[in-house]
Amino acid sequence: MRRPLRLVNLLLGVVLVAMTAALIKSWVTPVASTPSRPVKRSSPEVEAVAYNPTARPPLTQFDVLLEKNPFKQPPPQAVRPGPPAPPPIPMPTLVGTILVDHERKAILNDRGKANIYAIGQEVAGGTISEIREDRIIYKRGDTTREIILKAAIEPAAPASPAVKAPEPVVNRVEGSERPDRAEIQRRRQERLERRQRRSVE
Repeated sequence: MRRPLRLVNLLLGVVLVAMTAALIKSWVTPVASTPSRPVKRSSPEVEAVAYNPTARPPLTQFDVLLEKNPFKQPPPQAVRPGPPAPPPIPMPTLVGTILVDHERKAILNDRGKANIYAIGQEVAGGTISEIREDRIIYKRGDTTREIILKAAIEPAAPASPAVKAPEPVVNRVEGSERPDRAEIQRRRQERLERRQRRSVE
């Protein structure tokens, strides 16, 4: 009985040693790697690997920095001018106003054509909001303008008082009229003075 047990133990010991040796061998020896295809390097990487730190690159490589200055703002792009804005529509001119069935209407000249317009009608891009005797109130967009009649109707001027004709100046001729007393007295005095002068001389 003991002999077969010893043989079994011995056999198990040999198997255990063999397995331990195989396990240690697999740990110690590296796994053989499968050969892979060589990786191709790009040209910048090849240039970087082959770069010689003692050699100076040619100055032409720095022309790009002069052309494209990283610190300089790019020049503004030229903006193409769009089509010119159309000229504004000319304002109509007031030719006159008339009364039609107790309603005042305006005669307006729009680009050489004269027509009759009432309040609220559109003309030349605007609307007539009010018509008066010698002017209209014209609204175009947000602006309101007053268009006055070219020859405005003026109220009749009050009649000026008749100008008094200047009185004719009549030169009095001595002897034509009867002198008054003062004149006679003055003449007498002059005669007396003349006589006295003569007597003194």
